[in-house]
Amino acid sequence: MKVENIVIFLHNLLGGPIAKDDHRLTPLQMCIYTTTVIGTSVALFTLCLFDLHRMLYSRDLVLSVIDLLMLLGIATTVLAIQSSTVIKHLTKSRVSIFQCLDDIDAHLYTLNIGGEPTHNLSRNWLVAAVGAIVISLAYLLAIALRINQANTLIFAFKAYGMFVIFLMHGMFLVLCYQIWQRIRCMVVHLGKMIASFKRQNIISNNSDKGNVGLRFCRDLQTLAIVQWQCFRACNRLNDECGLSNVSIFGMFFYVLTAKSFQLFYICSIEFKRHGFTFTHLIEPTVLIIAVFLYFFTSAYLGEMVLRETQLVINNLHKFESMHTTSQHKINQSELVEQLGNQIVHQPICFNVINFFQIDLKFFHLVMASVATYLIILLQFDFQN
Repeated sequence: MKVENIVIFLHNLLGGPIAKDDHRLTPLQMCIYTTTVIGTSVALFTLCLFDLHRMLYSRDLVLSVIDLLMLLGIATTVLAIQSSTVIKHLTKSRVSIFQCLDDIDAHLYTLNIGGEPTHNLSRNWLVAAVGAIVISLAYLLAIALRINQANTLIFAFKAYGMFVIFLMHGMFLVLCYQIWQRIRCMVVHLGKMIASFKRQNIISNNSDKGNVGLRFCRDLQTLAIVQWQCFRACNRLNDECGLSNVSIFGMFFYVLTAKSFQLFYICSIEFKRHGFTFTHLIEPTVLIIAVFLYFFTSAYLGEMVLRETQLVINNLHKFESMHTTSQHKINQSELVEQLGNQIVHQPICFNVINFFQIDLKFFHLVMASVATYLIILLQFDFQN
């Protein structure tokens, strides 16, 4: 069995929004199964609520409130991920993200680019699964010394939620990377077309120019289809992961803000009250590092997609500037203009239900907001 199928099965076992196919189970069976998974998560979260009185007043009220909001954030995100599965099956689309990628590869194959976008695909899926497992284990090790009979269920639910969240976001990053690689293939092929066009103007004879012009027209038409398929795949991914990504990025923002403040609080105020406790520093450190890496990776991939799309437009301008007034080249110029208009009117970008676009500008905005709220929290006099 492929690594891709194992990871997808593991994710669907926990109720994720992405599925490769629905042939093994009918939509009704999938809805029943996903509803059962949601009911199990709600039952576990309800059991955790019975121990909140011990967690809230066990040591420090400020740290207890931070842990409580973290628990609520994890529960909300897990339920959003699992609920999006039900929504996906109720509003079932005929075309999945995986079918869109297969369609893109079929057209890239006609351009002699078969197999390049899927290079190291199994490794990417394995990295997504291993990353979620490593973060969950690291979180368990970070809180191992704090686990007792009263908070075992709470920490177990948090570890389970961490695995679901980071596995879902890891799969989202893998699919974003696959779309980026296919847009990059368009850039590379346009570069080859420009180089070939230069050689044609230098060394080709008149009898070959007609055949070369027809080949360029055919390639431009294929690239237009590839661009439209990439646009469709990106929209499909944004729709399937939109609800879950809203909760995930919201939780990321809370972790970066609250856990950074928690580190300051433990190292200053908590140190004066109870002395230095190393075990309370490990958990926020692990979460901040994990969240920052995943958040930066998603913003970086979104930025790379925008830049590769701009490179496609730049190469189209270069290609169009080389044309003369021959009939074949006039046809090529029209195809170049059509492809350019298609890219402008159908931009390929990753967004979250059209609330915001995932790129480095979004990353800078979130980091600035985290710094602002962190400064506001640090100005409170928690000692009094």
